[in-house]
Amino acid sequence: MIRSRVSVGLFLALIGLASILISAIPVTRVDEVIDTPFALGPGSEYGPYHSGTYYHTRVFIYKSVLKGEGIYLTVSGHNTQHLRNIYVGERFSFAIDLADDQYTFVFDNSKGNNESLVRFTLREFWTGPLWIGSPPLFMAGLIGLYLLLPIGLATSAITYLRPASRIL
Repeated sequence: MIRSRVSVGLFLALIGLASILISAIPVTRVDEVIDTPFALGPGSEYGPYHSGTYYHTRVFIYKSVLKGEGIYLTVSGHNTQHLRNIYVGERFSFAIDLADDQYTFVFDNSKGNNESLVRFTLREFWTGPLWIGSPPLFMAGLIGLYLLLPIGLATSAITYLRPASRIL
């Protein structure tokens, strides 16, 4: 009788621990937050704070497809010291390390003689536990942490430590 109650307690504790561990598996999500095309005439500049040239983000990847002459790009924000007035040819992409900041993008064609067509795409990469994007897994993790694991451990400990004569 004692062994079966200890086994039931350990089983509950293992189910609780498994639900916590499964809901804590890290996953990566990609959101496309800006995807805007625009024409940049000779001697002109686009941004900051024009449509699609600013965003408050954490981590992102930028991709640009350019037709025409090259342009100059300046990114302002945290961890962007290497992205000041850089020349962009046909295709260009970069990543910015983790930071929670407001970013602005300036596309400069003031040195060019021809119009450039730019397609600006900004993607956010988020990494976090699986339960953040799934309410059922969030609930399963909470039930496992606050209900199954403590009840299972308490049942096992109480059953194991009590004398055999007091157990009904």
